[in-house]
Amino acid sequence: MAIKAKNLSYSYGKKKALENLTFEINEGELIAVLGPNGAGKTTLLKCLIGSLKPKGELSVLGMDPRKDPRVLEKISYVPQRSSLNLDLPLSVEKVLSMNNVELNLEILKELELEDKMKMLFRELSGGSQQRVLIARALMREPELLLLDEPFNGVDLPTQEKIVEILEKINATVIVVLHNVNPILHAVDRIMLLNKELIAFGSSGDVFKRENMLKLYKTEIPLITCEEGFVHPLYSDHHG
Repeated sequence: MAIKAKNLSYSYGKKKALENLTFEINEGELIAVLGPNGAGKTTLLKCLIGSLKPKGELSVLGMDPRKDPRVLEKISYVPQRSSLNLDLPLSVEKVLSMNNVELNLEILKELELEDKMKMLFRELSGGSQQRVLIARALMREPELLLLDEPFNGVDLPTQEKIVEILEKINATVIVVLHNVNPILHAVDRIMLLNKELIAFGSSGDVFKRENMLKLYKTEIPLITCEEGFVHPLYSDHHG
């Protein structure tokens, strides 16, 4: 079992962010966490890495991240790019090698970064920046990879490349998203989160009218594609 949570809750002062989450994630699963702004998605990731101290029971890779910092040696966390300081004049090579990460030429080639090593990270496109951050995370050879909104500001070819990489890596992966459609066919299960756990399962299990109303407080159209996956059709407001 990669992650086990029981009655997991977290509040910012009097404002509840997560309330009584109980779930299990198996080793090697690719999980998408879906919900609106303010749903607690980023808060959940920060609880998993131990930067926030939730109430309840929590085991990550057999350790409690609130008490055992060794778990961080097995986790790679890629936050939203909007939360990063992009003003520093760091080269791509410097960003990749921070914290003594050893460069992996195979990963650089896979993410098409070989020719960008001397460029300044801040001058790259959003898609290239995201590929650099994911490459750095993969070079740590994590057992658990956490990605917060990896498709924001990223072009379609880069989205497809990211999904291709995530399908192949030997790790448990949790991806936080507003729009699940770019990765829907690749995920094992989907978690619908809006402070509380609304549903957790396959697209057919979780994407139901009543669940979407709880998640977004409005109607979201659902369609089934030829491959049998149920897709939510987001408006600009939700996607």
